[in-house]
Amino acid sequence: MGEYKKITKEDIDFPRYCLFFIKKIQDRLDEEELDEKTYLEILIESVYPYCSDAFELITRTFERKGIDTMTPTFKIEYKFNVKHYIYKWRMRKLSELDDLPF
Repeated sequence: MGEYKKITKEDIDFPRYCLFFIKKIQDRLDEEELDEKTYLEILIESVYPYCSDAFELITRTFERKGIDTMTPTFKIEYKFNVKHYIYKWRMRKLSELDDLPF
């Protein structure tokens, strides 16, 4: 087995990578209604390897839209000798800060 190398934004086509996940997530959010109590789980299958730089940007993007977004977890599956990543994103609507009692 080879040595682990952390994937950074310099190692990938960063704009295309981020756009792929943002589009997939937004398509699902357009179909589902978010609430403040329960997380919506969104599964995305891709051959893109895990890139924490991209996931930080994607998380911040959705948080600016009022969506609490957890950094995704993933598992790896091999299909026809090709590594596929299955990412699990958990999202919910952010609570209204105006409702604080102080």
